[in-house]
Amino acid sequence: MTARRLYKDVDSAPGSVGDVLRLIRSTGVVSRSALARMTGLAPSTVSLRVDTLVSAGLVREIGSVSPGRARRGRRLMLDGASGFVLAIELGANHVRLALTDLAGRRLLDSDTSGDSAPLSRTISPRAAVDELWQRFEELVRGSDHDPSGLRAVAIGVPAPVSYPEGRIVTPTFNPSWDGVVLGDLFAEHTEVPILVENDANLIALAERSDELDPEQSQLIAVKLGTRIGSGIITGGRLHRGISGAAGELAHTEVNGVSAIGCTCGIPNCLESIASGGAIIARLRDAGHDVSSTERLLTLAAQGDPAVVEELREAGIRIGRVLGIIANFLNPKEVVLAGSLSASPPLVAAIRGELYRVCLPLVADDLEVRASRAPRDAPIRGASVLALDEILAPARVNVLTRDRALDQADTP
Repeated sequence: MTARRLYKDVDSAPGSVGDVLRLIRSTGVVSRSALARMTGLAPSTVSLRVDTLVSAGLVREIGSVSPGRARRGRRLMLDGASGFVLAIELGANHVRLALTDLAGRRLLDSDTSGDSAPLSRTISPRAAVDELWQRFEELVRGSDHDPSGLRAVAIGVPAPVSYPEGRIVTPTFNPSWDGVVLGDLFAEHTEVPILVENDANLIALAERSDELDPEQSQLIAVKLGTRIGSGIITGGRLHRGISGAAGELAHTEVNGVSAIGCTCGIPNCLESIASGGAIIARLRDAGHDVSSTERLLTLAAQGDPAVVEELREAGIRIGRVLGIIANFLNPKEVVLAGSLSASPPLVAAIRGELYRVCLPLVADDLEVRASRAPRDAPIRGASVLALDEILAPARVNVLTRDRALDQADTP
């Protein structure tokens, strides 16, 4: 098992080459003079930083030079053409791969090509990684993208992930994957950075507010589906805790009786009582013909009283736990995602109980909303995770320093 160094967690000196790239990335398009004002650096120093980034293929200048203003008339933006990242979403019923360039633009998506078939439930982790790599090669085959442009890989899994080594812990989707470090298996195919993350954490990354300064974003994202997961953003950053277990609200003990088993070992945890899987199990025991969350949503939309009541009771329990966490964290947003976030009875019950439990000071500024793109959030979050690592200021500083040394050694 290999603990990998993650540069996105390493502090970088303000005004360094990497920090200048961070500012360009966060502001979208900016000028050299604006960077000088942001950093307090001399314009000549900023120009040296920018020239280094341009030479490294990370930044490009756009626009024309205004008369009498020299290069200050140009605007700077990320150069997406210098590589791409691979995002992989491992779901219970599908697998999705997407390529995104370094400027954050989607290049290829297996959803578009129609290749999102799930992995076999009995497949071994090594065989799964071999198949995923084959799917990556098939995705880029026939396109204009060279596989050598790959810069990082991020994989989302529906299970807790130990941080930072990326070890999967007590997965419900396949117990044989317990303790597996996917990064070590992917390292047999590539030398680029490999990141493995819980899918709810990826949803949280994808939902960071675009309207606020991302560094000020404070939110809890909750994935509501066959199982329950959640991720936390504080100060614009994913909050994992010391070992990666932060946000595991699904394994809080609540009132009620478990309808399904859970690997957490906590009796009557929220997931075993209020998840989509638990609701389906109770309804089937009562004689209802329901075998999936899609069927559950259909019956609820048709007004089936037993289904609506089950969803309402589940929402109350979920909202109660969320209210306790909201009182502790005081977030700006609670974002509901996953297939069951499309259930009005469930969402209404969550919202009502959450606001009932929250302190007025917490509730006054709290927005409870649906995911902006619930189906796209996990894959988008994986892309963000990979880009945050490959473009991390500390990594960029090392890259540009090594590149300068190589050029100095070249006769």
